[in-house]
Amino acid sequence: MTYILTGWYETDNGAVMLDESGHCLADIVAQLQRVDEDFGHTDMELELHLPNGEIKEVEKIVARMVQSQ
Repeated sequence: MTYILTGWYETDNGAVMLDESGHCLADIVAQLQRVDEDFGHTDMELELHLPNGEIKEVEKIVARMVQSQ
């Protein structure tokens, strides 16, 4: 099953648009943090597209995930 994370997050150079996929939200967040270690620590608006078609806002979940690392 594939999960898709869409939206944007803020960087020093402005907003970065996202359209990333993975097997779960944790995998996607790990991928994004490998590219940008600040991912999850700045202003963001993120939606997780679930395999069943449901869409959830996940900014708070992502923020908690990166703070607990």
